Amino acid sequence: MSKTVKLYVVRHGETYLNRYHKLQGWADSPLTEEGKAVAKRTGERLSHIAFDRVYTSDLGRTIETAELILKQNKHSDPLELCRLPQFREVFFGSFEGDHVDRIVKQVAAQHGYQYETSREVFEHHSMSEVLAFMKQADPEADAEDADELQARINQGIEQLLLDVNGQAAAVLLVTHGVVIRQLLDRYTEHPEHQGEVKNASVSVLEFAGDQANVLVFNSLSGPLD
Repeated sequence: MSKTVKLYVVRHGETYLNRYHKLQGWADSPLTEEGKAVAKRTGERLSHIAFDRVYTSDLGRTIETAELILKQNKHSDPLELCRLPQFREVFFGSFEGDHVDRIVKQVAAQHGYQYETSREVFEHHSMSEVLAFMKQADPEADAEDADELQARINQGIEQLLLDVNGQAAAVLLVTHGVVIRQLLDRYTEHPEHQGEVKNASVSVLEFAGDQANVLVFNSLSGPLD
C-alpha cells in the first residue's frame, strides 16, 4: 500500500510583470524586492520541514523563489531542484505581456460580455472559460486552453509521484498561479478553495496513491505542519 505524500505548493514571489499587471505566462521577469522578501518569509514558515524533493517549473521566477525558500531551511542536506516544464504557467499566446485588464475585458466582450475590470470577468466566469475565450481570440491560435494546461500538469504530477516511488515524502513544488488553480480544481470543488492565488502563498495537498485532499489553501501566515 502506498504511503502518503505531502505536497507543499507555493506560487512564486511577486515579479515586475505582476507589479505592472501584465499577462505573464511563458514570458518571464525577475522577482521584485518585495517578491524576494515575501519568498524569504515563506521559506521561514517552511524552514522546519525536511523536504525529500523540490520541483519548480523551468521559468526563472519559480527557480529564484525556490532558492530563496531553501536558503531558510533548517535541514542541512542540499536538495537539487528538479525543473519540469510541465509545471510552467499557462501560455497566453500572442497576448503575453499585454495588460491583464485590457485583454481580459476584450476577449470577454467578443463573447458579448461587457465588464469594467478583469476582476468582474473572473467573478462571472471560471478560469477555464476565460482561457477558452483567450484561445479563441488569439490571432496566432497559440494560447493554451484549460484542457491543454491540465494535460501537462497531470504529466508533471505523474512524474513527481513516480519519482517518490510509493514512499512517504514531503515535497516542495514552486509553480504559478493558474497552474495551482487548475491543480486544486482537479482535487476539490470546495468554494473556499476558489479565488486568486497569492504570490508566495502555500497550499498543501496530501496524496494517497493518485488521490489527494487539500489540507491548506492560499496561506500567507500561520503555522504549517
